[in-house]
Amino acid sequence: MIKRIVDKLFIFYPLCLSLLVGFLSVLRRQDTNGDVWNYHLYNAYALLSNRLGYDLGPAGAHSYLNPYLDVAFYLATRHLNPYLLAYIMGALQGLVAYPIMYISKYFIENKKIQLAITALCCFGSTFFVGELGSSMHDNIMSVFILSSLCFILYGLGKNEYKYISISGLVIGVASGLKLTSALYIPVFLSIILIYYSKKVKESFCFCLTTVTGLLISTGWWCYKLYIVYGSPLFPFFNNIFHSPYASLDKDATRDMMFFQTEGLEKIIYPFYFAEHINRVVTAVNDKNLTCYSSMFCFILLVIYFSISISKTGLIKSLKRKINLLYLFFFLSFYVWQYVFGVYRYFISTDLICPIIICSAIIEIINMQKIKINNANFVAFMCSVPLVAISYIGGIPDWGRGSYKTPYLSGNIPVEIRNADILFNANFFSAWIYPAIIPNGHIIQINRGMFDFGSKLYWDNYYKFIPHNREPNQYVLFEDINNSDAKNWAIDKFKDHYSLKIDFSSCKTFSLRLSNYERGITYCALRKI
Repeated sequence: MIKRIVDKLFIFYPLCLSLLVGFLSVLRRQDTNGDVWNYHLYNAYALLSNRLGYDLGPAGAHSYLNPYLDVAFYLATRHLNPYLLAYIMGALQGLVAYPIMYISKYFIENKKIQLAITALCCFGSTFFVGELGSSMHDNIMSVFILSSLCFILYGLGKNEYKYISISGLVIGVASGLKLTSALYIPVFLSIILIYYSKKVKESFCFCLTTVTGLLISTGWWCYKLYIVYGSPLFPFFNNIFHSPYASLDKDATRDMMFFQTEGLEKIIYPFYFAEHINRVVTAVNDKNLTCYSSMFCFILLVIYFSISISKTGLIKSLKRKINLLYLFFFLSFYVWQYVFGVYRYFISTDLICPIIICSAIIEIINMQKIKINNANFVAFMCSVPLVAISYIGGIPDWGRGSYKTPYLSGNIPVEIRNADILFNANFFSAWIYPAIIPNGHIIQINRGMFDFGSKLYWDNYYKFIPHNREPNQYVLFEDINNSDAKNWAIDKFKDHYSLKIDFSSCKTFSLRLSNYERGITYCALRKI
Protein backbone atom coordinates (compact mmCIF):
# COMPACT_ATOMS: atom_id res chain seq x y z
CA MET A 1 0.00 0.00 0.00
CA ILE A 2 2.74 2.44 1.00
CA LYS A 3 4.75 1.50 -2.10
CA ARG A 4 1.72 2.22 -4.30
CA ILE A 5 1.26 5.65 -2.69
CA VAL A 6 4.95 6.45 -3.19
CA ASP A 7 4.77 5.38 -6.85
CA LYS A 8 1.76 7.64 -7.43
CA LEU A 9 3.56 10.48 -5.70
CA PHE A 10 6.45 10.10 -8.13
CA ILE A 11 3.96 10.39 -11.03
CA PHE A 12 2.09 13.46 -9.81
CA TYR A 13 4.89 15.27 -7.98
CA PRO A 14 6.55 16.60 -11.19
CA LEU A 15 3.13 17.70 -12.42
CA CYS A 16 2.59 19.65 -9.19
CA LEU A 17 5.99 21.29 -9.65
CA SER A 18 5.04 22.17 -13.22
CA LEU A 19 1.84 23.85 -12.04
CA LEU A 20 3.79 25.80 -9.41
CA VAL A 21 6.26 26.90 -12.06
CA GLY A 22 3.27 28.22 -14.03
CA PHE A 23 2.29 30.50 -11.13
CA LEU A 24 5.90 31.69 -10.82
CA SER A 25 5.84 32.47 -14.54
CA VAL A 26 2.85 34.79 -14.03
CA LEU A 27 4.77 36.67 -11.32
CA ARG A 28 7.62 37.23 -13.79
CA ARG A 29 5.29 39.57 -15.79
CA GLN A 30 4.71 39.85 -19.54
CA ASP A 31 7.51 38.82 -21.87
CA THR A 32 9.25 41.66 -23.76
CA ASN A 33 12.69 40.16 -24.32
CA GLY A 34 15.01 41.61 -26.96
CA ASP A 35 14.22 38.89 -29.50
CA VAL A 36 10.53 39.83 -29.36
CA TRP A 37 11.47 43.35 -30.42
CA ASN A 38 13.62 41.94 -33.20
CA TYR A 39 12.33 38.76 -34.81
CA HIS A 40 9.99 36.54 -32.77
CA LEU A 41 6.86 38.43 -33.80
CA TYR A 42 8.05 39.31 -37.30
CA ASN A 43 9.13 35.76 -38.22
CA ALA A 44 5.77 34.33 -37.21
CA TYR A 45 3.89 37.08 -39.04
CA ALA A 46 6.08 36.59 -42.14
CA LEU A 47 5.43 32.84 -42.27
CA LEU A 48 1.67 33.22 -41.81
CA SER A 49 1.60 36.00 -44.42
CA ASN A 50 3.87 34.17 -46.90
CA ARG A 51 6.48 36.96 -46.95
CA LEU A 52 9.56 34.78 -47.51
CA GLY A 53 11.28 36.37 -50.50
CA TYR A 54 8.83 39.28 -50.37
CA ASP A 55 10.81 41.16 -47.69
CA LEU A 56 14.54 41.68 -47.36
CA GLY A 57 15.70 40.86 -43.84
CA PRO A 58 13.61 43.19 -41.63
CA ALA A 59 15.11 41.41 -38.60
CA GLY A 60 18.53 40.93 -40.15
CA ALA A 61 19.91 37.41 -40.49
CA HIS A 62 17.48 36.28 -37.77
CA SER A 63 14.63 36.77 -40.24
CA TYR A 64 15.41 33.30 -41.60
CA LEU A 65 15.51 31.20 -38.44
CA ASN A 66 12.95 28.41 -38.03
CA PRO A 67 9.74 30.29 -37.08
CA TYR A 68 7.51 27.43 -35.85
CA LEU A 69 7.84 28.12 -32.12
CA ASP A 70 7.46 31.84 -32.82
CA VAL A 71 4.18 31.14 -34.65
CA ALA A 72 2.79 29.43 -31.54
CA PHE A 73 3.81 32.41 -29.39
CA TYR A 74 2.49 34.98 -31.89
CA LEU A 75 -0.92 33.31 -32.21
CA ALA A 76 -1.16 32.87 -28.44
CA THR A 77 -0.51 36.59 -27.84
CA ARG A 78 -3.36 37.42 -30.21
CA HIS A 79 -5.95 35.00 -28.84
CA LEU A 80 -5.19 34.30 -25.16
CA ASN A 81 -5.51 36.38 -22.02
CA PRO A 82 -1.94 37.51 -21.15
CA TYR A 83 -2.10 36.08 -17.61
CA LEU A 84 -3.33 32.74 -18.96
CA LEU A 85 -0.61 32.75 -21.62
CA ALA A 86 2.12 33.40 -19.03
CA TYR A 87 0.76 30.56 -16.90
CA ILE A 88 0.50 28.08 -19.78
CA MET A 89 4.00 28.88 -21.04
CA GLY A 90 5.45 28.55 -17.55
CA ALA A 91 3.62 25.29 -16.86
CA LEU A 92 4.78 23.80 -20.17
CA GLN A 93 8.34 24.81 -19.40
CA GLY A 94 7.88 23.35 -15.92
CA LEU A 95 7.29 19.91 -17.46
CA VAL A 96 11.07 19.65 -17.35
CA ALA A 97 10.42 18.36 -13.81
CA TYR A 98 9.58 14.95 -15.33
CA PRO A 99 12.97 14.24 -16.94
CA ILE A 100 14.72 15.84 -13.95
CA MET A 101 12.82 13.51 -11.65
CA TYR A 102 13.90 10.48 -13.66
CA ILE A 103 17.54 11.61 -13.74
CA SER A 104 17.51 12.10 -9.96
CA LYS A 105 16.02 8.61 -9.48
CA TYR A 106 18.68 7.12 -11.72
CA PHE A 107 21.65 8.61 -9.90
CA ILE A 108 20.43 9.15 -6.30
CA GLU A 109 19.06 6.23 -4.27
CA ASN A 110 17.25 7.97 -1.42
CA LYS A 111 13.63 8.62 -2.47
CA LYS A 112 13.11 11.63 -0.22
CA ILE A 113 16.25 13.24 -1.57
CA GLN A 114 15.05 12.51 -5.11
CA LEU A 115 11.91 14.54 -4.44
CA ALA A 116 13.78 17.37 -2.76
CA ILE A 117 16.53 17.61 -5.37
CA THR A 118 13.97 17.70 -8.20
CA ALA A 119 12.35 20.75 -6.63
CA LEU A 120 15.76 22.33 -6.08
CA CYS A 121 16.58 21.84 -9.76
CA CYS A 122 13.32 23.44 -10.92
CA PHE A 123 13.65 26.50 -8.70
CA GLY A 124 17.44 26.65 -8.23
CA SER A 125 18.48 27.72 -11.71
CA THR A 126 18.28 31.52 -11.88
CA PHE A 127 18.50 31.33 -15.67
CA PHE A 128 15.56 28.94 -15.92
CA VAL A 129 13.49 31.10 -13.57
CA GLY A 130 14.58 34.23 -15.45
CA GLU A 131 13.25 32.82 -18.73
CA LEU A 132 9.91 31.55 -17.38
CA GLY A 133 7.06 32.55 -19.67
CA SER A 134 9.58 33.85 -22.21
CA SER A 135 9.52 33.25 -25.95
CA MET A 136 13.29 32.68 -26.08
CA HIS A 137 12.45 28.93 -26.01
CA ASP A 138 15.54 27.74 -24.08
CA ASN A 139 13.37 26.45 -21.22
CA ILE A 140 11.01 24.46 -23.44
CA MET A 141 14.02 23.05 -25.30
CA SER A 142 15.29 21.75 -21.95
CA VAL A 143 12.22 19.49 -21.75
CA PHE A 144 13.27 17.90 -25.05
CA ILE A 145 16.99 17.75 -24.30
CA LEU A 146 16.71 16.23 -20.82
CA SER A 147 14.01 13.83 -22.05
CA SER A 148 16.43 12.69 -24.74
CA LEU A 149 19.02 12.06 -22.02
CA CYS A 150 16.46 10.06 -20.04
CA PHE A 151 15.82 7.74 -22.98
CA ILE A 152 19.56 7.12 -23.26
CA LEU A 153 19.70 6.26 -19.54
CA TYR A 154 16.58 4.09 -19.75
CA GLY A 155 17.93 2.17 -22.72
CA LEU A 156 21.10 1.00 -20.97
CA GLY A 157 20.89 -2.80 -20.63
CA LYS A 158 17.34 -2.94 -22.09
CA ASN A 159 15.90 -2.61 -25.59
CA GLU A 160 18.74 -0.34 -26.57
CA TYR A 161 17.79 0.29 -30.20
CA LYS A 162 14.26 1.31 -29.28
CA TYR A 163 15.25 3.91 -26.70
CA ILE A 164 18.26 5.14 -28.67
CA SER A 165 15.89 5.75 -31.59
CA ILE A 166 13.48 7.73 -29.42
CA SER A 167 16.34 9.73 -27.92
CA GLY A 168 17.67 10.62 -31.36
CA LEU A 169 14.22 11.58 -32.60
CA VAL A 170 13.61 13.88 -29.61
CA ILE A 171 16.96 15.69 -29.80
CA GLY A 172 16.56 15.95 -33.58
CA VAL A 173 13.18 17.65 -33.24
CA ALA A 174 14.62 20.02 -30.61
CA SER A 175 17.61 20.91 -32.79
CA GLY A 176 15.36 21.64 -35.75
CA LEU A 177 13.13 23.91 -33.70
CA LYS A 178 16.07 25.76 -32.11
CA LEU A 179 19.53 25.26 -33.57
CA THR A 180 21.36 25.79 -30.26
CA SER A 181 19.92 22.48 -29.01
CA ALA A 182 22.22 20.74 -31.49
CA LEU A 183 25.17 21.19 -29.12
CA TYR A 184 23.83 18.15 -27.23
CA ILE A 185 23.92 15.83 -30.27
CA PRO A 186 27.69 15.15 -30.06
CA VAL A 187 27.35 14.86 -26.29
CA PHE A 188 24.74 12.09 -26.53
CA LEU A 189 26.64 10.38 -29.34
CA SER A 190 29.78 10.29 -27.17
CA ILE A 191 27.84 8.78 -24.25
CA ILE A 192 26.42 6.08 -26.54
CA LEU A 193 29.90 5.22 -27.85
CA ILE A 194 31.28 4.93 -24.33
CA TYR A 195 28.48 3.21 -22.40
CA TYR A 196 26.47 1.14 -24.88
CA SER A 197 27.44 -2.37 -25.94
CA LYS A 198 26.92 -2.31 -29.73
CA LYS A 199 28.57 1.04 -30.20
CA VAL A 200 28.69 1.38 -33.97
CA LYS A 201 25.17 0.11 -34.73
CA GLU A 202 23.59 2.07 -31.90
CA SER A 203 25.46 5.25 -32.88
CA PHE A 204 24.25 4.85 -36.46
CA CYS A 205 20.69 4.30 -35.20
CA PHE A 206 20.93 7.46 -33.07
CA CYS A 207 22.26 9.53 -35.98
CA LEU A 208 19.58 8.22 -38.33
CA THR A 209 16.70 9.08 -36.01
CA THR A 210 18.29 12.45 -35.17
CA VAL A 211 18.24 13.33 -38.87
CA THR A 212 14.63 12.13 -39.01
CA GLY A 213 13.75 14.44 -36.12
CA LEU A 214 15.47 17.34 -37.87
CA LEU A 215 13.49 16.70 -41.03
CA ILE A 216 10.23 16.58 -39.08
CA SER A 217 10.81 19.87 -37.25
CA THR A 218 12.62 21.95 -39.84
CA GLY A 219 12.67 20.03 -43.12
CA TRP A 220 9.88 22.03 -44.78
CA TRP A 221 11.34 25.36 -43.67
CA CYS A 222 14.82 24.41 -44.94
CA TYR A 223 13.27 23.33 -48.24
CA LYS A 224 11.56 26.73 -48.58
CA LEU A 225 14.86 28.52 -47.91
CA TYR A 226 16.59 26.33 -50.47
CA ILE A 227 13.96 27.02 -53.13
CA VAL A 228 14.06 30.80 -52.58
CA TYR A 229 17.74 31.39 -51.74
CA GLY A 230 19.61 28.23 -52.70
CA SER A 231 20.62 27.30 -49.16
CA PRO A 232 18.69 25.25 -46.55
CA LEU A 233 20.30 27.25 -43.71
CA PHE A 234 20.29 30.65 -45.43
CA PRO A 235 22.08 32.91 -44.69
CA PHE A 236 24.28 30.93 -42.31
CA PHE A 237 27.26 28.64 -43.12
CA ASN A 238 27.53 29.96 -46.64
CA ASN A 239 31.05 28.56 -46.84
CA ILE A 240 29.26 25.20 -47.17
CA PHE A 241 26.11 26.00 -49.17
CA HIS A 242 27.40 28.80 -51.43
CA SER A 243 24.16 30.68 -51.90
CA PRO A 244 24.65 33.64 -54.27
CA TYR A 245 22.39 35.67 -51.97
CA ALA A 246 24.41 35.23 -48.74
CA SER A 247 27.73 36.56 -47.53
CA LEU A 248 28.15 34.85 -44.13
CA ASP A 249 30.78 32.17 -43.53
CA LYS A 250 31.15 29.90 -40.50
CA ASP A 251 32.82 32.58 -38.35
CA ALA A 252 30.77 35.63 -39.32
CA THR A 253 27.92 34.74 -36.96
CA ARG A 254 30.11 34.35 -33.88
CA ASP A 255 29.96 37.32 -31.53
CA MET A 256 33.47 37.13 -30.06
CA MET A 257 32.47 38.72 -26.76
CA PHE A 258 31.06 35.30 -25.85
CA PHE A 259 34.27 33.39 -26.58
CA GLN A 260 37.55 33.02 -24.77
CA THR A 261 40.46 35.06 -26.09
CA GLU A 262 43.21 33.94 -23.71
CA GLY A 263 44.53 30.48 -22.95
CA LEU A 264 43.97 30.76 -19.21
CA GLU A 265 40.33 31.76 -19.73
CA LYS A 266 39.73 28.56 -21.71
CA ILE A 267 41.02 26.44 -18.84
CA ILE A 268 39.33 28.19 -15.91
CA TYR A 269 36.28 29.52 -17.71
CA PRO A 270 33.65 28.52 -15.07
CA PHE A 271 35.65 30.47 -12.49
CA TYR A 272 36.19 33.39 -14.85
CA PHE A 273 32.58 34.01 -15.93
CA ALA A 274 31.35 33.54 -12.36
CA GLU A 275 32.85 36.98 -11.72
CA HIS A 276 32.60 38.34 -15.30
CA ILE A 277 29.01 37.41 -16.06
CA ASN A 278 28.74 39.83 -18.97
CA ARG A 279 30.87 37.36 -20.97
CA VAL A 280 28.03 34.82 -21.06
CA VAL A 281 24.83 36.86 -20.55
CA THR A 282 22.96 39.45 -22.62
CA ALA A 283 20.32 40.21 -19.98
CA VAL A 284 19.18 43.74 -19.17
CA ASN A 285 20.59 43.47 -15.62
CA ASP A 286 23.64 41.34 -16.42
CA LYS A 287 26.10 43.56 -14.52
CA ASN A 288 24.73 42.39 -11.17
CA LEU A 289 24.23 38.70 -11.93
CA THR A 290 26.22 35.83 -10.47
CA CYS A 291 26.53 32.27 -11.75
CA TYR A 292 28.30 29.76 -9.55
CA SER A 293 26.61 26.40 -10.24
CA SER A 294 29.06 25.30 -12.96
CA MET A 295 32.02 26.41 -10.86
CA PHE A 296 30.91 24.32 -7.87
CA CYS A 297 30.31 21.34 -10.15
CA PHE A 298 33.85 21.63 -11.48
CA ILE A 299 35.37 21.88 -8.01
CA LEU A 300 33.48 18.89 -6.65
CA LEU A 301 34.07 16.74 -9.71
CA VAL A 302 37.81 17.42 -9.65
CA ILE A 303 37.85 16.30 -5.99
CA TYR A 304 35.68 13.28 -6.80
CA PHE A 305 37.79 12.07 -9.74
CA SER A 306 41.04 12.63 -7.83
CA ILE A 307 39.83 10.35 -5.04
CA SER A 308 38.16 7.83 -7.35
CA ILE A 309 41.14 7.41 -9.69
CA SER A 310 43.59 7.16 -6.79
CA LYS A 311 41.53 4.34 -5.25
CA THR A 312 40.42 2.29 -8.28
CA GLY A 313 42.46 3.48 -11.25
CA LEU A 314 41.30 5.40 -14.29
CA ILE A 315 39.59 2.58 -16.23
CA LYS A 316 37.54 1.19 -13.34
CA SER A 317 36.64 4.68 -12.20
CA LEU A 318 35.22 5.65 -15.58
CA LYS A 319 33.03 2.53 -15.77
CA ARG A 320 30.94 3.55 -12.76
CA LYS A 321 27.33 4.45 -13.56
CA ILE A 322 27.49 7.83 -11.83
CA ASN A 323 30.24 8.93 -14.20
CA LEU A 324 27.80 9.00 -17.10
CA LEU A 325 26.18 12.01 -15.43
CA TYR A 326 29.52 13.69 -14.86
CA LEU A 327 30.62 12.97 -18.42
CA PHE A 328 27.40 14.59 -19.64
CA PHE A 329 28.25 17.69 -17.65
CA PHE A 330 31.83 18.00 -18.91
CA LEU A 331 31.01 17.26 -22.53
CA SER A 332 28.02 19.61 -22.70
CA PHE A 333 29.99 22.35 -20.97
CA TYR A 334 32.95 22.23 -23.35
CA VAL A 335 30.84 21.90 -26.48
CA TRP A 336 28.78 24.87 -25.29
CA GLN A 337 31.92 26.84 -24.35
CA TYR A 338 33.50 26.53 -27.78
CA VAL A 339 30.40 26.59 -30.01
CA PHE A 340 27.87 29.04 -28.53
CA GLY A 341 29.15 30.69 -25.36
CA VAL A 342 25.83 32.28 -24.27
CA TYR A 343 24.83 30.79 -20.91
CA ARG A 344 21.11 30.51 -21.56
CA TYR A 345 21.90 27.92 -24.25
CA PHE A 346 23.37 25.84 -21.40
CA ILE A 347 20.17 25.90 -19.31
CA SER A 348 19.50 22.17 -19.82
CA THR A 349 22.73 21.28 -18.04
CA ASP A 350 22.44 24.13 -15.54
CA LEU A 351 19.08 22.71 -14.45
CA ILE A 352 20.60 19.44 -13.25
CA CYS A 353 23.64 21.00 -11.54
CA PRO A 354 22.00 20.39 -8.12
CA ILE A 355 21.89 16.64 -8.89
CA ILE A 356 25.55 16.74 -9.90
CA ILE A 357 26.54 18.68 -6.78
CA CYS A 358 24.52 16.48 -4.40
CA SER A 359 25.62 13.18 -5.94
CA ALA A 360 29.28 14.26 -6.00
CA ILE A 361 29.16 15.11 -2.28
CA ILE A 362 27.53 11.72 -1.54
CA GLU A 363 30.22 9.92 -3.57
CA ILE A 364 33.05 11.79 -1.84
CA ILE A 365 31.60 11.00 1.62
CA ASN A 366 31.24 7.29 0.73
CA MET A 367 34.69 6.95 -0.87
CA GLN A 368 36.39 8.61 2.08
CA LYS A 369 34.28 6.50 4.46
CA ILE A 370 33.38 9.56 6.48
CA LYS A 371 31.12 8.54 9.34
CA ILE A 372 28.05 10.74 8.99
CA ASN A 373 24.52 9.86 9.97
CA ASN A 374 22.24 10.15 6.94
CA ALA A 375 24.90 11.18 4.42
CA ASN A 376 22.26 11.73 1.72
CA PHE A 377 20.48 14.36 3.79
CA VAL A 378 23.77 16.08 4.68
CA ALA A 379 24.78 16.13 1.01
CA PHE A 380 21.44 17.66 0.02
CA MET A 381 21.67 20.32 2.74
CA CYS A 382 25.18 21.18 1.54
CA SER A 383 23.84 21.46 -2.02
CA VAL A 384 21.14 24.00 -1.14
CA PRO A 385 23.43 26.96 -0.30
CA LEU A 386 25.77 26.12 -3.19
CA VAL A 387 22.82 26.41 -5.57
CA ALA A 388 21.05 29.30 -3.81
CA ILE A 389 24.14 31.53 -3.75
CA SER A 390 23.58 32.33 -7.44
CA TYR A 391 20.46 34.27 -6.38
CA ILE A 392 22.67 36.87 -4.68
CA GLY A 393 22.97 38.82 -7.92
CA GLY A 394 19.28 38.46 -8.74
CA ILE A 395 17.45 36.73 -11.58
CA PRO A 396 18.38 37.43 -15.21
CA ASP A 397 15.90 39.78 -16.84
CA TRP A 398 15.84 39.92 -20.62
CA GLY A 399 12.90 42.33 -20.63
CA ARG A 400 9.49 42.30 -18.93
CA GLY A 401 6.44 44.54 -19.10
CA SER A 402 3.15 45.01 -17.30
CA TYR A 403 0.30 42.83 -18.52
CA LYS A 404 -1.56 44.50 -21.39
CA THR A 405 -4.01 43.32 -24.00
CA PRO A 406 -3.78 43.35 -26.92
CA TYR A 407 -0.10 42.58 -26.80
CA LEU A 408 0.59 44.62 -29.93
CA SER A 409 -1.42 47.64 -31.12
CA GLY A 410 -1.15 51.07 -32.71
CA ASN A 411 -2.69 53.79 -34.88
CA ILE A 412 -1.37 53.01 -38.34
CA PRO A 413 -1.37 55.75 -41.02
CA VAL A 414 -3.00 54.65 -44.27
CA GLU A 415 -0.01 55.75 -46.37
CA ILE A 416 2.27 53.47 -44.37
CA ARG A 417 0.03 50.44 -44.66
CA ASN A 418 -0.39 50.99 -48.41
CA ALA A 419 3.22 51.97 -49.22
CA ASP A 420 5.06 50.06 -51.92
CA ILE A 421 8.26 49.74 -49.89
CA LEU A 422 9.10 50.38 -46.23
CA PHE A 423 12.73 50.64 -45.14
CA ASN A 424 13.64 49.77 -41.57
CA ALA A 425 16.30 52.15 -40.21
CA ASN A 426 16.76 50.78 -36.67
CA PHE A 427 18.00 47.29 -35.89
CA PHE A 428 15.99 45.25 -33.34
CA SER A 429 12.75 46.88 -34.49
CA ALA A 430 11.08 44.37 -36.82
CA TRP A 431 8.29 44.02 -34.23
CA ILE A 432 6.59 47.07 -35.73
CA TYR A 433 5.60 45.28 -38.95
CA PRO A 434 3.18 42.72 -37.46
CA ALA A 435 1.46 45.78 -35.97
CA ILE A 436 1.42 47.68 -39.28
CA ILE A 437 0.53 44.66 -41.48
CA PRO A 438 1.83 46.45 -44.60
CA ASN A 439 0.78 45.63 -48.13
CA GLY A 440 4.20 46.50 -49.53
CA HIS A 441 7.71 45.11 -49.13
CA ILE A 442 9.94 45.61 -46.06
CA ILE A 443 13.69 46.14 -46.40
CA GLN A 444 16.23 46.45 -43.61
CA ILE A 445 18.58 49.37 -44.25
CA ASN A 446 20.54 48.98 -40.98
CA ARG A 447 22.25 45.60 -41.31
CA GLY A 448 22.61 45.18 -37.54
CA MET A 449 24.86 42.44 -36.17
CA PHE A 450 25.61 40.68 -39.46
CA ASP A 451 25.70 42.12 -42.96
CA PHE A 452 24.46 38.78 -44.19
CA GLY A 453 23.25 39.53 -47.71
CA SER A 454 25.22 39.73 -50.93
CA LYS A 455 24.76 42.52 -53.48
CA LEU A 456 22.50 40.19 -55.46
CA TYR A 457 20.27 39.78 -52.40
CA TRP A 458 19.89 43.52 -51.74
CA ASP A 459 19.41 44.25 -55.46
CA ASN A 460 16.05 42.47 -55.22
CA TYR A 461 14.86 45.96 -54.28
CA TYR A 462 14.80 46.89 -57.96
CA LYS A 463 12.34 44.06 -58.63
CA PHE A 464 9.97 45.53 -56.05
CA ILE A 465 9.72 48.96 -57.69
CA PRO A 466 6.54 49.51 -59.78
CA HIS A 467 7.63 50.48 -63.28
CA ASN A 468 4.48 52.35 -64.33
CA ARG A 469 4.56 55.03 -61.61
CA GLU A 470 6.63 56.68 -58.92
CA PRO A 471 6.84 54.27 -55.94
CA ASN A 472 5.57 55.27 -52.52
CA GLN A 473 8.58 54.63 -50.29
CA TYR A 474 9.17 55.48 -46.66
CA VAL A 475 11.93 54.92 -44.14
CA LEU A 476 10.86 54.16 -40.56
CA PHE A 477 12.86 55.19 -37.50
CA GLU A 478 12.03 53.73 -34.12
CA ASP A 479 14.33 56.38 -32.66
CA ILE A 480 14.74 59.41 -34.94
CA ASN A 481 17.25 60.86 -32.45
CA ASN A 482 19.62 57.94 -32.97
CA SER A 483 22.27 59.72 -35.03
CA ASP A 484 24.08 56.47 -35.90
CA ALA A 485 20.95 54.95 -37.43
CA LYS A 486 20.07 58.21 -39.19
CA ASN A 487 23.55 58.71 -40.68
CA TRP A 488 23.74 55.04 -41.68
CA ALA A 489 20.40 55.38 -43.48
CA ILE A 490 21.39 58.61 -45.26
CA ASP A 491 24.61 57.04 -46.57
CA LYS A 492 22.96 53.76 -47.58
CA PHE A 493 20.14 55.44 -49.50
CA LYS A 494 22.56 57.71 -51.30
CA ASP A 495 25.20 55.08 -52.16
CA HIS A 496 23.02 52.04 -52.85
CA TYR A 497 19.62 53.30 -53.97
CA SER A 498 20.22 56.86 -55.24
CA LEU A 499 17.57 58.07 -52.81
CA LYS A 500 17.48 60.79 -50.19
CA ILE A 501 15.37 61.16 -47.06
CA ASP A 502 12.91 64.05 -47.14
CA PHE A 503 13.11 65.04 -43.48
CA SER A 504 10.56 67.83 -44.03
CA SER A 505 7.93 65.14 -44.68
CA CYS A 506 8.54 63.23 -41.45
CA LYS A 507 5.54 62.30 -39.31
CA THR A 508 5.07 60.18 -36.21
CA PHE A 509 2.58 57.54 -35.16
CA SER A 510 2.45 55.47 -31.98
CA LEU A 511 2.75 51.73 -31.45
CA ARG A 512 2.61 49.69 -28.26
CA LEU A 513 4.15 46.35 -27.33
CA SER A 514 2.99 45.20 -23.90
CA ASN A 515 3.00 48.43 -21.85
CA TYR A 516 5.83 50.05 -23.84
CA GLU A 517 4.74 52.92 -26.10
CA ARG A 518 6.96 53.80 -29.05
CA GLY A 519 6.73 56.78 -31.37
CA ILE A 520 7.58 55.59 -34.89
CA THR A 521 8.78 58.30 -37.26
CA TYR A 522 8.33 57.81 -40.99
CA CYS A 523 9.84 59.95 -43.75
CA ALA A 524 9.28 59.91 -47.50
CA LEU A 525 12.09 58.97 -49.86
CA ARG A 526 12.86 60.95 -53.01
CA LYS A 527 15.08 60.30 -55.99
CA ILE A 528 18.37 62.17 -56.01
